[in-house]
Amino acid sequence: MRKSRILIADDEKHTCQYIEKHIKMEPDINADIDFAHHLNQAIRMLDENPSYDLILIDLWMPDQTGTLDRKAGIKILEKSRSLQPRPQAITVTANSSSQTALETSGLGVYDYITKPINYTELISLIKDILNRPNKKHSPAIPDIFEEEEIIGRSQPMIEVMKKVGRVASSTADILICGETGTGKDLIARAIHQYSNRCNGPFIPVNCSAIPGELIEAELFGIGKQVATSVNQRIGKFQRANGGTIFLDEIGDLSLDMQPKLLRALDYKEIQRVGQSTEKVDVRVIAATNRNLLEATKEGFFRSDLYYRLSFIIDLPPLRERKGDILLLANHFLKKYIKSAEQRKIQGFSPNVLKKFETNRWNGNIRELEKVVEYATITCRNEYVSETDLPSWQFDQVDLNSNKKPHTLEDLINTKTIKEASQKFERFFLEQKFQKNNWNVQLTADEIGLTRQSLHRKMKTLGLKREQANTSK
Repeated sequence: MRKSRILIADDEKHTCQYIEKHIKMEPDINADIDFAHHLNQAIRMLDENPSYDLILIDLWMPDQTGTLDRKAGIKILEKSRSLQPRPQAITVTANSSSQTALETSGLGVYDYITKPINYTELISLIKDILNRPNKKHSPAIPDIFEEEEIIGRSQPMIEVMKKVGRVASSTADILICGETGTGKDLIARAIHQYSNRCNGPFIPVNCSAIPGELIEAELFGIGKQVATSVNQRIGKFQRANGGTIFLDEIGDLSLDMQPKLLRALDYKEIQRVGQSTEKVDVRVIAATNRNLLEATKEGFFRSDLYYRLSFIIDLPPLRERKGDILLLANHFLKKYIKSAEQRKIQGFSPNVLKKFETNRWNGNIRELEKVVEYATITCRNEYVSETDLPSWQFDQVDLNSNKKPHTLEDLINTKTIKEASQKFERFFLEQKFQKNNWNVQLTADEIGLTRQSLHRKMKTLGLKREQANTSK
């Protein structure tokens, strides 16, 4: 068995010793192990010693003066990228966040372990790395992120960002799935910024905002002399050449348009309206708030296009990221305090924080941001109170109330058949809207009404779309 070389970079000496103890207990691992307890020592050991097969890195470490450096792990990873051969890396940290998961995955980290350490999981990862026949890493990823930071420390978001960091360096086309307001556009931009195409254009397209008869020309362009009133122009795919095109709300593409997009994905070629085909070098990232698998079964979305976008990133709704709600709320508070020059606001009252944590947030992060923005405008004290919150926010129809659904007995005891019918229709529509994240068109299609008829029904029953804070 070949002897491997492992470097453990962690300022906690007992952690280094525990990891070494567990490694030495494994008969399948034959390794020499070195320790580095501060940043400068780790850099020096990478420079002076024979190449390591694996480095285990704590993200937060002191430098040689004892000053804590929250970028120490990133600096060690950047140093390791310059080595030939490059060692594999696992980050082991108590200071987890979605942004650090993204940054470290983008720097080629094999995996990301949080403290307290699950030693069974760690040893399994070490075995996987040391037993791999080819230990070379993927090409280095530029360490840049120009867009708004992705906030989160919850485990669901850390798992998402680990996946984002890994897929960014691939050539795969990607489908991002998630409810309205979960940040699908930020994830798409992160994939682009951490990819080898980061210096190319990033072209976003909202498929639901473009009329069906114009979408082909918008995506693929228009050739010469197609119509006397239309000038020749290039489409979004040509503008994205050498970079990434982001097709938001891809589930709203018509069935006529879907095979043309499939051809662009399969053959990397497009056809302008009235012209012959031409090649394009474009990566496609698509996003949807719909269940496309169900849509394929119902005949609304082509199965071959769905499976062509088979690398799927599922974004969790905010209600499944309870640990991130207050982080996000404080992030938005700082943002809007600065923009509104409301310098005197210090934070949120305990009652507001409790409301934030227990609210369902059907509009997810976008809804939370708008609530905080509203509060910073109305607040005139040091702490945001319940009276500063929008009145509609915590008085939503069925979505956040404790009311029990209408029972058969409730309906029977209703005085008139008209009132009973309205109660049932209201409850029925509330459930459908909640299921479809208040997407009016999707709900209308599902229950067999036109969009206009459903709007009239909502008005009659007093169901207001604003109550769900959605633009659908």
